[in-house]
Amino acid sequence: MKNWIANTKLNTLLEDASRNFDGEQVRRLLIEYCEKYQEIYPFEILEKPLEYLTKSESSEISYETAHTELSIAAGEYCFSLNEIAEALLELIDTKSLTAEQAKKVINHIFEAYSCNESPEEFIEREDTYLCEKIYSIITG
Repeated sequence: MKNWIANTKLNTLLEDASRNFDGEQVRRLLIEYCEKYQEIYPFEILEKPLEYLTKSESSEISYETAHTELSIAAGEYCFSLNEIAEALLELIDTKSLTAEQAKKVINHIFEAYSCNESPEEFIEREDTYLCEKIYSIITG
């Protein structure tokens, strides 16, 4: 898989942020980011896992159901779905991300975007969006 974030401001920010990195807040942000992708390029199979991840206390969906559906989605014949499912599997199994895990998740999401848009269309836009969000977490 291509390293989509290697030459982005986001990569530099995540490398510099390691000492002020709040892995739980970044995890929540990346779950919301996957939801944002889902709103643009929806997959029915991701609805229950996203409900579990965003409303785990009030969700009627169990971890097992959400994880199973994500595992199925990761093996489907649609590359963008596979990538979002892989990102969500990382997020469902980790409560607090490291900066490296965050990069991995973001790379999966960017890979999914690349199935629907050219790099010129999404890299700068998404890099700016995530930099602003992560910078606000880092700086409190």
